[in-house]
Amino acid sequence: MRQTLFEMFFSDPDVVTCLNKVSAACLHESFTITESGKEIKPRLHEFLMPLYETFLRDCIRMMYLCGFVAYYVRRVNKIPIPFCPAIGTFSWDTTSVNSKKHGSNAMYKINVHSGEVQEKELRIMNFQSPIISKNMKTPMLSLLRSFVVMTEIAAGIHQSSKWNREKHVVVTESMDISDQTTSGLQLLDDTRKYALTGEHPLKRDSVLQLKSRNGEKIHNTVQAKFRWIKDEFTGEDLTSHVQTHILPPNMSMIEMSSISHGTEYETSVQHYRDSVYTFFGIHNPNSRSLATQNATEFVSMEQHMQIRDICNFLQNVVEQAYSDCFGIELHLVHVEIQGMPRAAINNTDDIKKLSDAELLGGGDKHKIRKMFDTK
Repeated sequence: MRQTLFEMFFSDPDVVTCLNKVSAACLHESFTITESGKEIKPRLHEFLMPLYETFLRDCIRMMYLCGFVAYYVRRVNKIPIPFCPAIGTFSWDTTSVNSKKHGSNAMYKINVHSGEVQEKELRIMNFQSPIISKNMKTPMLSLLRSFVVMTEIAAGIHQSSKWNREKHVVVTESMDISDQTTSGLQLLDDTRKYALTGEHPLKRDSVLQLKSRNGEKIHNTVQAKFRWIKDEFTGEDLTSHVQTHILPPNMSMIEMSSISHGTEYETSVQHYRDSVYTFFGIHNPNSRSLATQNATEFVSMEQHMQIRDICNFLQNVVEQAYSDCFGIELHLVHVEIQGMPRAAINNTDDIKKLSDAELLGGGDKHKIRKMFDTK
């Protein structure tokens, strides 16, 4: 199930699209880090931003996949930087009860399988509270089950397509059992035996035996028919290209029809895709009409609140990671991640509406001019 979860998480187009949209919305602009009320030095800020943005993108993936964020600290150019362990190098199938008096009564337990990172180096920050259960510990469990159903239906359709590409026949034997007497049934068995093998109880040497035109002994009636066909259809036009198969006279062959499938696959795909976009709180572009696309470009309050909640969690992660890296008390570190605003300028009509509403100032006009500058 874990490998199926990884396949869905990293290769499914809808899941990847939603993750990219969430990452782009949360990391819309560069964030600020202040230490004791003062912003960090510009040179340090310039060095940390690319590394911290990569770290936060890994955090977003891990919190959706695992329900928590785990990180360790390594030095880059002698500066401590937080990193998330690579997905697949650890497992988190179990949760344990916390015996400490302070904190949550349950905690995630990580088992590292590969890599140089040790379990004691990892710090875990919960995005969702751990649950003591036997199910896989992932917030995407419901999506995983829908994904498994969809792939199983797709595999069945693939097998039926392979079946339909070939011919399949059923051979049946017909028997006339109108005579229910012992002698009648015995005669029926003798007839079937003679038709299939050429043998019968009254057969003796050189008596009542099938022979070819050349006097050769033939063992059954089917072989006799083949001999007759080969003798009749001689010539280069048939014998080198035609294959003939003969059944006993009391047997018939019926070709089986192709397998047809209903709308189960389309229904499962639609249900899965709707569940994915609902899970991430993002509008499904495939379910929108052209008339409603412009209306949904304005971020809904629910989606904005969800993005804001993720930004707040990421702020806490960066504050804790920065505190661990530089040995500074946590309450002295403050991180502010803006995220994507609810409204955005998509075309010149939006600019005109903002201008008519007198919402644009002098600095805004300069920013708008830079948006349309091609240099």
